Amino acid sequence: MLHLTTRSYYAPSMRLLAAKRHFSASARRGQALRQRVEEIDFQVTPAQFRRIAATAKDRVNAIVIRHQANPRSSLDPESSFDLAAELSALTRWFVRDEVTKWTCLSSEFRSELHHNVPYELIISKEDGSPFEEDESWIKFRHWISKKQHSPALSYALESWAAHEIQIRRENGRLIKDFMQFSAPLALFDAVLKYNQTRPEGCKPVGRLYVAQMPLTDLPPRLRPDVAAPKLLAAPTTPEVPFVCDIYSSSLWLGLQPTFTPWHRDPNDNLFCQLVGSKTVRLLPPEAGEQLFRKVTTELGKPGASATIRDEEMMNGAERRAWHEAVWGPGAPKSILETTVNARDMLLIPKGWWHSVESTGGQRGDLNVSVNWWFRWRDPSLSSHRPSRKEGISG
Repeated sequence: MLHLTTRSYYAPSMRLLAAKRHFSASARRGQALRQRVEEIDFQVTPAQFRRIAATAKDRVNAIVIRHQANPRSSLDPESSFDLAAELSALTRWFVRDEVTKWTCLSSEFRSELHHNVPYELIISKEDGSPFEEDESWIKFRHWISKKQHSPALSYALESWAAHEIQIRRENGRLIKDFMQFSAPLALFDAVLKYNQTRPEGCKPVGRLYVAQMPLTDLPPRLRPDVAAPKLLAAPTTPEVPFVCDIYSSSLWLGLQPTFTPWHRDPNDNLFCQLVGSKTVRLLPPEAGEQLFRKVTTELGKPGASATIRDEEMMNGAERRAWHEAVWGPGAPKSILETTVNARDMLLIPKGWWHSVESTGGQRGDLNVSVNWWFRWRDPSLSSHRPSRKEGISG
């Protein structure tokens, strides 16, 4: 149990999330919870967050903080809660279409559709052969061919087509089903519009992901909307004499379903959900390493790196093997699971293994997250930051 009592606030209530598929406050009868995902039910102050997160040597658990992120500052100047994790992207980037009931990109965000971003795309059938294209993409191409294109969208479609040619055989079947390419945001916007207005009988397009895009690479006018939360900028105190160094940050803008394979990060990770929900499965360092080595050995890659996401981990049979190992019925019984919803934050300790996939909603729904990788440093020991290392999140 974490004790967060301060002079002004009572300690937040905590409850345990049972492992794997069980979300009640207790484990299945006869089973012990060896590791816990601790859950804080309401917002914490920067000072309270420091007491949770800056004791890296003593802290062994991931922690979920519910409803921590806020779209704007409170009108009350004395409030420290709303200021702790202010992310105006929550309201400035997205709007709800009350007719279609879809979450769309706002006019503010759409003013930057010419901006180039890194895409990941899985183009094969979800439940069929990895060498056959999903019909949703075929129908999207037919639909978009009849529309007028902005210069940004024309360029995006050309970039997509050029990369798609490289993964096809002469008979049209796929050599591989995972693509990475750079193109304007206009492509993402066009696919989202198709999902909202598609012809009857056509399923939405999914598995398109702007993945691990550094927040510093966003258009300048959008960057302030995802500024690093004040949770990571609180001053040192006698109790917690550390400063926080942020090493990197990322945007994860996807159309469901999305998936990030099993990996660990070299720094602590503060993950925040903006739109939709994601489920995260985790194991502490030693147990997670065992699962990683087991799967890589079975795949014939015993020396594979755990901190670099190999493109092959996302391609065809290998992607399915990773998904089955972590999300299938044969996953370790000790694996932990938690779901983060919009405005929730998840603290993943350095070295903890995890895999992430979108949950809830329907295929093609918007699902958006941001995260910051950081490390605590004692300023009295060194004035220099360690070398920067990035990770993968979800």
